[in-house]
Amino acid sequence: MERFDPQKYTDDETERITLRVSHKVKEDLARLAQQQNLSLNKLLIRCINYALNNMKEDK
Repeated sequence: MERFDPQKYTDDETERITLRVSHKVKEDLARLAQQQNLSLNKLLIRCINYALNNMKEDK
């Protein structure tokens, strides 16, 4: 699997959801978002898109 690059993924039309994560996960994501010059929301969308695009399908 290729390494995740947040800058490579684009944002499509969005819809609002609520997501609960631990404080540590939120802090880690916020730090990564800042390093990538992205909003936390955009980073989360790109992470989710990457995960969905790289899931192995059951045979």
